[in-house]
Amino acid sequence: MRTFLWIAILLLPALASFSQASDFISVKKANGITVKSFFPGLNITFDTYDKRHASGLITAIRNDSIFVKEWDIRMVMNGFGLPELDTLAAYVSGYRYTEISHVEVPGKRGFHAFTLGRLLIFGGAGYMLLNVINGAYLHESVTSSKNLTSLGIAAGAVGLGVLINYLSKHHNRTHVEYIHMTEKRKGRGF
Repeated sequence: MRTFLWIAILLLPALASFSQASDFISVKKANGITVKSFFPGLNITFDTYDKRHASGLITAIRNDSIFVKEWDIRMVMNGFGLPELDTLAAYVSGYRYTEISHVEVPGKRGFHAFTLGRLLIFGGAGYMLLNVINGAYLHESVTSSKNLTSLGIAAGAVGLGVLINYLSKHHNRTHVEYIHMTEKRKGRGF
């Protein structure tokens, strides 16, 4: 009897922890490396291809869809006439995973915040500003041929930086994959 009791005590946590795994959404780079995975209970922020924005708590992921609970929070006047935040509504919206165009992945960007486009814009604009300030200080003409050549190169760097930022922003470098963890039923029958 004592042996049975010990076996039951040892097996009880294992039996209680058995559960069905939920499907999840995985954001991957073009080379297949997973950036982040999203499960029910986590917050997510994403945009769809038809320019809708969603941000909230994932309530469920099933049938190739993600269900997000969003809160409508607005400023309202309280009884004293002072503005305060109030939750007007909470609603659950469903989205097919193929509708998602971009998922915001939280985390530190570190050195990646200094992209090539930003460096070209800041460097070119800084050089143009410094060139104009030095020309005014040294009483040189801003429209001289030597000065215009330098300003043209700096303006070209700024333009190239803007173009690189535009292209990298509109180039989808990640994609969303739906990972099935549940078994699909084929229908009725044996």
